Amino acid sequence: MNKLRPALGIFGGTFDPVHYGHIKPVIDAAQQAGVESVAMLPCHIPVHKDLAPSAAKHRLAMLKLAIECYPQLYIDDREIHTSAPSYTIHTLQALRAEYPRHPLCFFIGMDSLHSLATWHEWQALFDYCHFVVCCRPGSQTTLSKELQQLLNERQVMTNNALHNALYGKIFLADTPLLAISSTDIRQHIQQGLSTNNMVDPKVRAYIQTHKLYQPSTTF
Repeated sequence: MNKLRPALGIFGGTFDPVHYGHIKPVIDAAQQAGVESVAMLPCHIPVHKDLAPSAAKHRLAMLKLAIECYPQLYIDDREIHTSAPSYTIHTLQALRAEYPRHPLCFFIGMDSLHSLATWHEWQALFDYCHFVVCCRPGSQTTLSKELQQLLNERQVMTNNALHNALYGKIFLADTPLLAISSTDIRQHIQQGLSTNNMVDPKVRAYIQTHKLYQPSTTF
């Protein structure tokens, strides 16, 4: 068998707007997992969330600004330019075809691990990627019986296993607890409250320039 190539990370979201609660846990989790490159994957039509309030061009522009200082992060815009809902299984199938010898590490929060059984073809996801789970505030500590069994079977305690197999493992990363959400940021902006320490200053300036998330804004 040919030697495996370096592991690739993937982190998806609506990023509306992107904030420190997206960036910092992924940076920490990638370091713990030994993943040197992570694709930020903005989606166009989310499956498990409401439609993003702002246009795709704005979310993409803000994401570009937010990761300028992080060379280990880059943007994969394949989902944001499609007109169909973004199913993770389809994206992973495409990535596997492009990177047949790279382990794929899909980054999620603990809240997403709790809801994993609701994802489209969720059991098949483990045939394409590993999962790197970022701990987040407010996550329940008790998994369902099905997911706890899954964790018992697939969890690895060191990151070596992520690099010695193409897929199929779960790695729990100890990431900073940043109680920030895009919903909170949008509400802060609508109410005229500060978003300091929540979003990158360049992103905040972009929001102000384009008057995003204000009640009178039309897209």
